[in-house]
Amino acid sequence: MHNEDYIASGILELYAAGGLTEAEQQEVERVAASSPEVRAALDEACATMEAYAAQYAVQPNPALKTRILETIAAQNDAQNLHEEQSTAETEFTTPVVPMYAGAEEKETSAYKWMFAASIVLFLVSGLLSYNFYNKWQQAESRLALALASEQQMAQNYNTASLKMEQQEQLLTIMRNPNYKPVHLQGVEAHPDANVMVYWNPTQQQVYLDILQLPAPPAGKQYQLWALDNGKPIDAGMLTMEEGKATLQQMKAIQSAQAFAITLEPTGGSINPTLEQLFVMGEIKS
Repeated sequence: MHNEDYIASGILELYAAGGLTEAEQQEVERVAASSPEVRAALDEACATMEAYAAQYAVQPNPALKTRILETIAAQNDAQNLHEEQSTAETEFTTPVVPMYAGAEEKETSAYKWMFAASIVLFLVSGLLSYNFYNKWQQAESRLALALASEQQMAQNYNTASLKMEQQEQLLTIMRNPNYKPVHLQGVEAHPDANVMVYWNPTQQQVYLDILQLPAPPAGKQYQLWALDNGKPIDAGMLTMEEGKATLQQMKAIQSAQAFAITLEPTGGSINPTLEQLFVMGEIKS
């Protein structure tokens, strides 16, 4: 029998509870001496039994000792009186062998086995409860991971779907001859900045596609301007939140010769801050 099967058989708990015969106890000790794993399990069972006995030990009533001593004394007096009365007849009395000694021994053994079985049941139920708790915790962890994975998949799907919609919308705009593409290139201070504006003068619609713009610092926001005969006209604020559309519809513009983007305080400004000019592009006729 393997050590795992031997430990799981419950014989170590019976040993700790005193429910084994002397031969069985010797066999357990022999196996424990030859196997460190069994010895560790036996020591744990004995320690658990001692802790259980200490936890549930009940102190007897002090008056019980007095009653027991009085009862024993009374029984001894009665026994002595009986022996004195029957001394003369002992030669003619046939020795009687008590028939109940075996029954008492069997009853004591039965109680011993019942006690050992109850301890084993207690230990097994504790192990099962511990095992169930561990599996329940593992199941909760797996559920949390599955929910997080599902949320991530849903977010990725929404992002991909949004990008697809943007591409379809951009393709529709680019195929429409009424839209004029305006390439806004980075100024000398920001050469890597790059933005496309699509303007429909007939419907006065403006769409903006952010190709490359650095993230604005806290408290700042990009603002689009339409330049009409040198006069700047507010064309709306840019949104650059993560996961948001890069193709954005701006304010309606009726007339313009160029577009530009500046960095302004959050919410925008009445007039552009020329020192914070990032990109600019003229509308080709």
